[in-house]
Amino acid sequence: MNQVEIRVIGKLPESWMKEAVDMYVDRIKQFLKIAIIELPEGQQKSASPDVGKTLKAEAANILKGLASGSELVVLDEGGKQLDSPGLAEFLAKRLDMGKSLVFVIGGSWGLGPELKEKADTVLSLGKMTLPHGLARIVLLEQLYRGLMISHKRTYHK
Repeated sequence: MNQVEIRVIGKLPESWMKEAVDMYVDRIKQFLKIAIIELPEGQQKSASPDVGKTLKAEAANILKGLASGSELVVLDEGGKQLDSPGLAEFLAKRLDMGKSLVFVIGGSWGLGPELKEKADTVLSLGKMTLPHGLARIVLLEQLYRGLMISHKRTYHK
């Protein structure tokens, strides 16, 4: 069975977010294995944190243990935007090739340029900045929608 992993910086701050994430994870499991890996924020506890150092520490955590052959998909507001059928095609093409996909959602400082350069694909959920918890829910919903489309199943609009 194919696998999708979502690596995120930080934990979900609200219980309703956890419920939404759990709901979509349960729905996605009928199509593939899915794992969500929560990584600690690299933010220093100071009045003026070194953002560059923070982003490098977070990138190192994100890349640690990445399975070879996995496709690294970074989410960034400057990435390529796909509509839902486009995402369905993106998923189907890679999953049909037996690839594992690793999606990355940054923390409050975003993602550093070195991580975006290492990415196989940079996608955007839209031009607006989303809180990481909400981005996680939107990504999961779109993954579920894309899987439903690619499996030719009905999903409400």
